[in-house]
Amino acid sequence: MTVTLNLSDLKNPSTRRSLSDLSLAVAKSKKIVVVTGAGISCSCGIPDFRSSDGLYALVKEQYPDVVLKGRDLFDASLFRDAKLTAVFYTFIAQLKKSIDSALPAPTHHFIKILDTKKKLLRSYTQNIDGLEARVGLLGTSSQEAKHLGQGKTKIRTSDVRNVQLHGDIHRVRCMSCSAEYPYTIENLEIFKEGTPPDCPECLTRSEARAARSARPIRVGSLRPAVVLYDEPHPLGDFIGSIQSADLARKPDLLIIMGTSLKVHGFKKLVKEFAKTIHTPAGSSSSAKPRVGRVIFVNKTPPPAEWLDIIDYHVEGETDTWVNKVVEDWKKMRPSDWEVQQTLVATDGDVTLGNKFKTIKNIPAPRMKGKRKSEQLWELHYIHI
Repeated sequence: MTVTLNLSDLKNPSTRRSLSDLSLAVAKSKKIVVVTGAGISCSCGIPDFRSSDGLYALVKEQYPDVVLKGRDLFDASLFRDAKLTAVFYTFIAQLKKSIDSALPAPTHHFIKILDTKKKLLRSYTQNIDGLEARVGLLGTSSQEAKHLGQGKTKIRTSDVRNVQLHGDIHRVRCMSCSAEYPYTIENLEIFKEGTPPDCPECLTRSEARAARSARPIRVGSLRPAVVLYDEPHPLGDFIGSIQSADLARKPDLLIIMGTSLKVHGFKKLVKEFAKTIHTPAGSSSSAKPRVGRVIFVNKTPPPAEWLDIIDYHVEGETDTWVNKVVEDWKKMRPSDWEVQQTLVATDGDVTLGNKFKTIKNIPAPRMKGKRKSEQLWELHYIHI
């Protein structure tokens, strides 16, 4: 049964103690899976879809005769209707413009902290804003990630730290030849008018055929490289292989943040990770239950079907919770936050502030041609 802990109830000793226990669980875990939804980007300055001054309202001004729900803007069936397609292009252009000026939230930085501390097994997100990449988490929609396992790059699957389940708004894809490109300012201006740009790859091939008097080919249109409802993911097999590998590694903590847990494919993914975390260690009937926890951080409670799956519902803003986790973590395990760095400087020119403690001061190997006065020293120090 899910235990609810309200972040606004920190004056309650029991709540405060339970939240501290969760912070310690994060600090102790070694294989954390994080899954996120739109709620983690609410504080980033991206306009709400449904408010009077939100993106949906702006689109309605341009297309006053079109009646549709917010979900309809993300349903693959819209491509069957020219008018709805135009609305989609205008909407996604407005969204892209807002995202470009947004900054990552504390929650995004928290996921990167987990990765830096070697605790993040993987991040999975429903979001298309790409804010995880801004804090240094390589995503599945990057060009490098697309060639993993195909011998075209040296990047390993483990280097992909963020799985983008619904694609990436910062790229465009041809609806005919599937060629992909970065989303340019020129693309943005064309999409804002409700029309798609022509595919450069198709244009080049068509012009080459025309030059040799061959039959021209159809020039495809570019669309934002996001994955809509009822639409297969172009990297579905690749993402499936990543998930299978992560399940096999037996994660010890699942953190779900900023999602309503209502999208079918996403629900299935979360339930599979939760089942793995709660599966007893070993195969015997006497095996002890694993101590892994499933934590859900969201302003609203999870649907009833999740009450026997989610261990803790932290009610409140995700930014508030992650800030508390980091604060508690630093108090309870300060050694986790010591930073060891290396400086190479000329002898006599190094000044260390009082926040650093020198633990080694040894001469580095002499470099050919250097005078003794230019002897290099290597300083190892830690932040204290």
